[in-house]
Amino acid sequence: MQALVHFTVGVFMAMAVFLFVDLPPRREFLLTFLSGFWGMGPDVHWVFREFGVDALADPLQAFHRTAFADLFWFHRLIDSLETGRENLEAAVALGILLVLVVVYYRYNDWTAA
Repeated sequence: MQALVHFTVGVFMAMAVFLFVDLPPRREFLLTFLSGFWGMGPDVHWVFREFGVDALADPLQAFHRTAFADLFWFHRLIDSLETGRENLEAAVALGILLVLVVVYYRYNDWTAA
């Protein structure tokens, strides 16, 4: 699955948590953004492979295939749902991300901080 899909799932998971847990808005924003990158974590082996650092890429790719990769916001589960239509997946993820941000902005209790 494309990185944008994993990023969107990570952002969604953080937003879902922060609807119930109040933190200062600046901290929520930062953690939400970092949560998106957390969702992409197991795919870091692609970066090392692209730069020819196979010594790091091989063990990271092996980790990507384990159940522990699901600690990164259900990463393996999302990968198993691939449709083979990467552009459509990315477009849908981008649309969902836009809706998430709008809904979160609208319903978040900004005065609580």
